[in-house]
Amino acid sequence: MRKLLSLVAVVALGATLAACGSEDSNSGGDFGKAGIKVTEDFGKKPTVTHRDGEPDKALVTEVLKEGDGPEVKKGELLTANYLGQIWRDGKVFDNSYDRGAPSSFPIGVGGVIAGWDEALVGKKIGSRVVMSIPSDKGYKEQGNEQAGIKGDDTLIFVVDLVGAAANDTKLDAEPVASAPTKFKVTGELNAEPKVTVPAGTKAPAKPGKPVIIALGKGKPIEKGSQLIGRYVVYDYAGKKQASTWDGQPASASAPAQPGAPTDQLQVGPGPNGQAGALDGLAGMPIGSRVLVELPAAKDDKGKVTTAFAVIDVLNAFPAPKQQGQ
Repeated sequence: MRKLLSLVAVVALGATLAACGSEDSNSGGDFGKAGIKVTEDFGKKPTVTHRDGEPDKALVTEVLKEGDGPEVKKGELLTANYLGQIWRDGKVFDNSYDRGAPSSFPIGVGGVIAGWDEALVGKKIGSRVVMSIPSDKGYKEQGNEQAGIKGDDTLIFVVDLVGAAANDTKLDAEPVASAPTKFKVTGELNAEPKVTVPAGTKAPAKPGKPVIIALGKGKPIEKGSQLIGRYVVYDYAGKKQASTWDGQPASASAPAQPGAPTDQLQVGPGPNGQAGALDGLAGMPIGSRVLVELPAAKDDKGKVTTAFAVIDVLNAFPAPKQQGQ
């Protein structure tokens, strides 16, 4: 579904589209303005059928159920459930519902196909949106052979907008006056934190427990969660190594991307029971700013590196099911 996103978490952190209807979507009525009929309600895997004949040659967007959340803004990390289907043969080529978890992607900045960028910016969180996307706003003439999409295929997407987050999203949290850490963490809760490392600080032989810098007011993070968050990584000499607040340069497969939150943060255990660097966040409230000492890792030259991260936990969802589960 999406192009290769340019936001990639540090190895130690990461451990992978109008008329308003009712809650019933347009499942019992005629085809909507896009010529598409959708069964099931928001949050449930839809079944999609369309009228006979050729699809529209232009992008058609229809809000089947309007949410009551904030409008999606350009540059935000949008979290959504979706189903994608080919108009030509009705093949469902991808959907998040079977994985048991939504997916996240930067919206409005070229990180996904153009039809998504044009259709979803400005829609409200909590909405179900259906789109008929012509090839020039989809995968263009090259198509997507792996998904069975030809160069002239029109695509149908049903998308449930679950949440959105940005680098200026303010944490609903209270700073902890005497957080038990030798590092000094400062900065507003809607901005990149600044960290001061005392001179002579050495990396611990074994990472300690995560430390809450600001206590969130959300639900406790559950084991097996995928987090929506922001982070900044420092080494023990006090040098910043990486930050989701920093933009990413263009690559051969993706355009340049502005800084944005990421969904590449997972609380274990993993699918095979393996532990992860962020497992200690389980039980902490969503909305917290947390300092996490990371296990030693090797860089691309084989050198052992040690670092710690300050993470803002903006939201949490179940981690996607692994194939075969």
